[in-house]
Formats: sequence, C-alpha cells, structure tokens
Amino acid sequence: MNFLYSLALAVTPAPDSTLAPGVDEKDVTPGLLGFIFTLVLALAIIFLIRDMTKRIRRVRYREQAAQALAEREAGMQAPGESADGAKPAPGSVPSPDAPAAGEPSDTGNTFPR
Repeated sequence: MNFLYSLALAVTPAPDSTLAPGVDEKDVTPGLLGFIFTLVLALAIIFLIRDMTKRIRRVRYREQAAQALAEREAGMQAPGESADGAKPAPGSVPSPDAPAAGEPSDTGNTFPR
C-alpha cells in the first residue's frame, strides 16, 4: 500500500502545457469521433442485454414446460400402471430396474433445442 501511495505522489503533471500554441485547454474535447464511439458502444451494450434477456427467458420457459409435462405425465399414471399405460397382470411382480410411479424415466429431453 505504501508503494502505491508513493507512486501516485511521484507522478506529477508536466509544468508547461503540451498543447499547440493558440489552443486553450477548455477547447479540447473528444469531438465527433468520441461521440460516435460512445454511441456505438452504448447501442452494442443495449442489444447484448436484450439478447441475453431473451435467452434467459427461453431457458426458464423450457424448464417450466418440462416440469409441467413431467407433472402431467405423473398425474396421468395410476399407481399401478407402467409408463406406457399398460396395467401389470394380477399377481405379477414389477421388475426392480423399472422406474417407480412418478419417477422420470431415462427418455431424455423431448424439447427441440
């Protein structure tokens, strides 16, 4: 910290002006080029924020749609039914590797990307 403080004190402005003769320091501005650069930068940031907002909404919507679909499929299945809707034969034992009622199966994502 002490080094940074001493470095800031060591850097001093030049005692004489480095401007061309006849030019006042108040007359020096960024000009049209600085304005155009700032405008382009601001517009790029606005468009990037809008695009990111759309992408975040799309991801949220897909998650909600997948959750609603899973809830609907879980609600449609009766406790004794399999994923294809067929009821097991009376007295049969379900296989141990079959998903239980209400559990998602390994079918993957059904929504296009």
